[in-house]
Amino acid sequence: MDLEVKGIAASPTSQAQPFSGRKKLLQQGQTSKSWAIQNPRLPVVPPLDLQSLIDSDEEEQDITPENLPAPTSKYKLKYQQYETEMKEGYKQYSQRNAEKTKSKIMQQSPRNKIDDKCVQGEEALIDTLTTLDRKALLQQGYAEIPYNAQRSTRRSDAEIVAAERKKQTVAEQVITDHLSRAVISDPEQNLTTAREDGARVFPDSRIAPLRFRKRTLHETKIRTHSTLTENMLSHKVQFDGRIISRNGRDACRELIGFFFIHDQSLTIYEYRQFGKNRTNVLPFIQKNIYSHQCGRRKGKQYQLGDFYVGGNLTFLSSDHPRLPESIKENKLLILRITNIDQIALYSLKTDSVEHEDDITSQEANDRLVLEAVQDVLKEQLLKRGVRILTGLGKYLKQLDKEGTGLLDKAAVKQALQEFHLQVSEDALESAWQVLEGHAGGKADYGEFTRAVIGEMNEYRKSFVRKAFMKLDFNKTGCVPLTDIRKCYCAKKHPQVISGHSTEEEIKLSFLETLKGACSKSDEVSYGEFEDYYEGLSIGIVNDEDFVNIVRTPWGI
Repeated sequence: MDLEVKGIAASPTSQAQPFSGRKKLLQQGQTSKSWAIQNPRLPVVPPLDLQSLIDSDEEEQDITPENLPAPTSKYKLKYQQYETEMKEGYKQYSQRNAEKTKSKIMQQSPRNKIDDKCVQGEEALIDTLTTLDRKALLQQGYAEIPYNAQRSTRRSDAEIVAAERKKQTVAEQVITDHLSRAVISDPEQNLTTAREDGARVFPDSRIAPLRFRKRTLHETKIRTHSTLTENMLSHKVQFDGRIISRNGRDACRELIGFFFIHDQSLTIYEYRQFGKNRTNVLPFIQKNIYSHQCGRRKGKQYQLGDFYVGGNLTFLSSDHPRLPESIKENKLLILRITNIDQIALYSLKTDSVEHEDDITSQEANDRLVLEAVQDVLKEQLLKRGVRILTGLGKYLKQLDKEGTGLLDKAAVKQALQEFHLQVSEDALESAWQVLEGHAGGKADYGEFTRAVIGEMNEYRKSFVRKAFMKLDFNKTGCVPLTDIRKCYCAKKHPQVISGHSTEEEIKLSFLETLKGACSKSDEVSYGEFEDYYEGLSIGIVNDEDFVNIVRTPWGI
């Protein structure tokens, strides 16, 4: 007689191997109830099949076994409540993100145009944002998504370690150069040797002692007035610098300088890296005592107060014959201090006996004049900064027919009027008097625009240089637009994430606005790349927001 045990679900294992022992018990007269009492164990639980977790109801009905007991109404109600809450929560989350993205984009690039009937002439050109302005402002969207904190921390730690290792390598090379090579090539040892040779004259040079014979190398044990010691060289301030230049190859040189307290001298070295494992450290500015070559302090010797982040060091190119030819083309070499050893600087300032004011009253007045002009122009450039700065740099370069980088006041004034930058005559005259440093009534128009418009701080500019150096891996100073197109990534742009735009649309908007700064149709120079982000920086208050804008699409 066949018996059927009800209420116990069969598993695939039980179907493959029948309960032979259980059938024997049933044949001996034991019922299923008595067998369950003697062998207390839970019913076999069916295995979890993840493939059944799909959205299609038809497929789910096909996979679900027919002999499963139906769920009770209690669990049905709980499951329906859970499903409703999850769907509603996801819907609200999507709506909040979409509204937040849309509101911020509308704030940054308002699409409401000013009625042309209410404004006329130049006011319409100044107040109305062009399509190019709106496309440039799309880059500000990257500031909405904070950069991955963990990834940023790892990269920052690695960059700090690499920078410290680089500085240590350069410092060791400086010590080696000035304790060994400088002694061997010290000209004063020739005078010492000549005096000793004149004191004792031997008739035959062959029988003269070895120490009195003519030598090709100096005796390093002879102490001269310029002999240095490691203790003297340890009292120094170390700083990083960059060359202020439109030439990308020169602007991206890695320079590390040292100012020595014992004789108020300074030297600058260049750190070069060839590939991953080969590096080289060479003198860029020889160790000597130097003075300011322009400005209110022209002719005054450099002192400890001249070294701070943002300070400029000026040198005459003609005094340094070993400089690259691209730098020799300009009369002045201007080097900007981008970072400095604050601990050593504070310690040396505390120990220093002489205290001199960092700025004079004339320099303070000059800063007030330039800041007043910058405040006026900042309001006019707030939304149009990218288009104006890129176009202004291109226009001034066209006016410079001789290619010297110098223009007279009339040409600069014409350029400002061309781009509707309104500056009073008195303010322009005051700013011109502050910056005019060349004969013939001309000034460096690059320096003039940086002074009257302002420039982003060195922290922001360091990330712009990193982005360009990543693109310009051949160190030519120019990057083809095809390489920029390949490297630019718009996956993390808020409009791409929300689905309002595609990656290609964001990429094309960036390339279109960048092309407006290019004098050549197929490549971008460092100066043009810097002008683009200089204009974008005007409308961004927070430094970290600007860093996200540069870091996210370029992956630095």
